Amino acid sequence: MRIIVIMLIACFVILQSCKKGDKNGFQPQKPDTTGVNNGVGVSTFSNPIISANKDVSDPEIFKGGNLFYMIHPNNNTYKMYSSPDLITWTAKPVCFTKTNGSFWSAGSFKYSGTYNLYYTHVLGSDNRTIGVATSSSPEGPYTDANATLIVKKDANNNFIPVIDPSVFKDPVSDKVYLYYAKYVGTGTSPELRCVELNSDGLSTISGTDKKILSITQAWENINIEHPMVYYAPNADANHKYYMLYNGSGGALARYAIGYAYSSSPDGPFTKATEGTATGSNPLVQQNQTRGIYGPGAPNTVVDDAGKRWMIYRIKTTAGESWSDRAICVDEIFKNGNDQLICTPSKGIAQSKPYFK
Repeated sequence: MRIIVIMLIACFVILQSCKKGDKNGFQPQKPDTTGVNNGVGVSTFSNPIISANKDVSDPEIFKGGNLFYMIHPNNNTYKMYSSPDLITWTAKPVCFTKTNGSFWSAGSFKYSGTYNLYYTHVLGSDNRTIGVATSSSPEGPYTDANATLIVKKDANNNFIPVIDPSVFKDPVSDKVYLYYAKYVGTGTSPELRCVELNSDGLSTISGTDKKILSITQAWENINIEHPMVYYAPNADANHKYYMLYNGSGGALARYAIGYAYSSSPDGPFTKATEGTATGSNPLVQQNQTRGIYGPGAPNTVVDDAGKRWMIYRIKTTAGESWSDRAICVDEIFKNGNDQLICTPSKGIAQSKPYFK
């Protein structure tokens, strides 16, 4: 019996040593979770996540299965990347093409088992229209379902340009809305508009198309575009719906992202106050010290830890150019006053979004 007791005591001492480390201070080895940049399996990243030499212009992000997808225009095609974590991206084949014209920024929406791609089709300086193509796979190929979803003309049958579609399904009402920009690049002051779609997202509902924002703040001067809306269930009643959008010109360093808020997905929206105080417009703007210029084309995704991340493009040079756009990811959150906060970063290590 004495021998058994001694053996039990010895086992207990050994187990405690394994838990706490031995007398020389050695500890059990733990997995190394330290990351250096954007690789798979690391815990940190730094912006940009896609460099300017990849020629990714204005991104659209959506979820398909276990992956995120990024669609971006490239002449008369839409190219695509996929990612498990918003940080590490893999190029995919072209997902949609047309034989004429070119594409600008896109939007997306999933209805049942069908993926909808909303595209801006450019056939001339004013002949810019919005169509929708569909696919049973998030990676495509996509085929036209309604090439004339949004087409605007004046009294003389001349085209009025419409661009930058973005689709949002309201979790409260289950209604589907499409947001877009009108009059961009014309002599008429641009405006942001909203129209309700039928449940499958392939057609508009008559009588629901209306203006929701126009240029009223100095930083927006030239254009107002790239609208997108998300729902904030924990905000107060007047801030349940946030709209992110762009102001100024897309090739300029002063191009910036602003925001507005509303109690309803179709407005009226109230802009954040213009200024330099916390939570003011513009929300994200150039930072010459960090080499960040012209942030735009905002998307947001909530990770499995409940953090919301903004995926957007920046310019990497201060000059007027379309060929210097890179993709960045930064956390966006609301403070106790329901004001939005997002600090753009470049070359600074930060924790990756968390996905199980």
